[in-house]
Amino acid sequence: MGGKKKAAGGDKKKKKEGDEEDKSMEDFWKAYKKKCVEYGCDVSKKLKGDYDTAMEDATEIKKFHNWEELGWPGVKAMTEALKQVGYPHC
Repeated sequence: MGGKKKAAGGDKKKKKEGDEEDKSMEDFWKAYKKKCVEYGCDVSKKLKGDYDTAMEDATEIKKFHNWEELGWPGVKAMTEALKQVGYPHC
């Protein structure tokens, strides 16, 4: 009898040696929500929608285009979260 055979498709998240999974978007989202609490502002509905869409499509948020009124606390929360995680996609 032979060895075990892998199912077709194999490991979907197989990485080459030295490659890491990019978690910057998830890290940004966590940091952003914490900053919103810290500054007492609401989480942007548009940004939440962009995040959810990107997670479903397995892509990154590459631009921030928002017509929603954020106020200075909302803008500060977003920019500090981007800076904190060193967000590389925009």
